[in-house]
Amino acid sequence: MVFEFAESRAGSHPLRYLQESQGSLQEPMRTAGMKSALENRRHRRSRMLGALPSTVFESAKTQSKPGRAAQALQSMAQLYAIESQIHHQTPDIKYAARQTEALPGLAKFRQWLAGNVIGLPAQAPLAQAFGYALRQWSALIRHTESGILMPDNNALERHIRPIALGRANWTFAGSPRGGKATATMYFLLGTARLNGFEPYAWLKDTLEKLLSYPVNRVHA
Repeated sequence: MVFEFAESRAGSHPLRYLQESQGSLQEPMRTAGMKSALENRRHRRSRMLGALPSTVFESAKTQSKPGRAAQALQSMAQLYAIESQIHHQTPDIKYAARQTEALPGLAKFRQWLAGNVIGLPAQAPLAQAFGYALRQWSALIRHTESGILMPDNNALERHIRPIALGRANWTFAGSPRGGKATATMYFLLGTARLNGFEPYAWLKDTLEKLLSYPVNRVHA
């Protein structure tokens, strides 16, 4: 897990960070500030299938009886049921399940979307959600091509939630240097958590060991 501090939300920051990398880049629905970075052709774009339910759910709440929004939610629930079953499996098992179980369901869902977007008012939120899914379909199902990618960014959201809450509590990092130090701390604690360590216990143990650790064996 990596946290990088930047002094603004300008797209030049992620572009600078990603310019030497390649692979798959998972991105949310709205990435205006990162547009230039996301156009890096060395990255295969993976959109968040999980971003659709919120828009569709809001539309479903306004309907007096189950309609297209409810049907779409039901289809997505079936797809997420597969993800729930393979959540703790190895990447190879996840990939196989997505290919044999999820892809056929996704193909049916796409066909359903194409047939049900017809007749909806163009400016209606549901029409925009369906249209977005159809336009971005290849990127939305990119996770089925791998056992590592995820259909949503829920795990990331859980990890950055303390940062969002913290901004409301301490507001500022004090200086750019303080921001970089904070990013480093989030990086260390987040990585520890991802590897199954309790962050405080790991940090305490590490700092205690550093007191007697040979300086020539410490990597900067």
